[in-house]
Amino acid sequence: MDRRRLFPAAVVVGAAALAGCVTPTKPDAPAETARAVAPPPPPTTSTGLSMAQNDVMNRLRSFIAGEGISTTQAKPGQAARLTAAWNNKVVYAPDPTHGGEPFPGLMGKMWLFGPEVGAPLTLEGEVLVGVWDTAPALNGGDPVLIETWHIDPEAARKVRRKDFFGGDGYNLFLPFTKYNVDLKRINVVARFNCVDGRSLVAAPETLTLDHSATLQRAAEKLGGLNPGADVPPPAAGVQAFPQQPIQFPLNGK
Repeated sequence: MDRRRLFPAAVVVGAAALAGCVTPTKPDAPAETARAVAPPPPPTTSTGLSMAQNDVMNRLRSFIAGEGISTTQAKPGQAARLTAAWNNKVVYAPDPTHGGEPFPGLMGKMWLFGPEVGAPLTLEGEVLVGVWDTAPALNGGDPVLIETWHIDPEAARKVRRKDFFGGDGYNLFLPFTKYNVDLKRINVVARFNCVDGRSLVAAPETLTLDHSATLQRAAEKLGGLNPGADVPPPAAGVQAFPQQPIQFPLNGK
């Protein structure tokens, strides 16, 4: 996920240096052909992740724990409210990492609004989304984190579209790697980290999952048919994190 490019450095070595001695008395000594030196590996942390990967994981942990949400009043042009709406139907999109095989996912839309009444704002930033299984809450437990997604600013820009509100909305498709038909009800929470440092979170939305597309696909496969895809593939830059080192409850709900 580290998008920085490392360029090999060119090193020119004098012939006298190769002989073990470099002196200022031979300025015209012929130079050896420049040799490319392999760049050092990206810096890593004690967990084996690159610095960029570790940074994303730290932001995901802050999101899960509900830390770093902006509390100061927004100025005109700044984000003051994040609104999200999610489709409870599990849909399928071609997964380019598995030969284009359709993959289940969740669809939703987000809007950023400023402090004044008006159209949604067009702002740069990253999107974080988490899904919790609410089934344990039926027995007095806490919702269990299933999966989180990180959508980098470049990918977020690509899914930004004008809509009926008169401003930009974010059309999201999240590949649900931990999906199964036993999931009944889930909580979905979205967060937007603006490049200006403001961080907003949308109100949690509880969905009763509609598995009809999955059941139809299963029936079609049993009948020898090849079902088509429902939606376009997710944009590059959308990353799913199905396994988290720390499981946090969603505000005790």
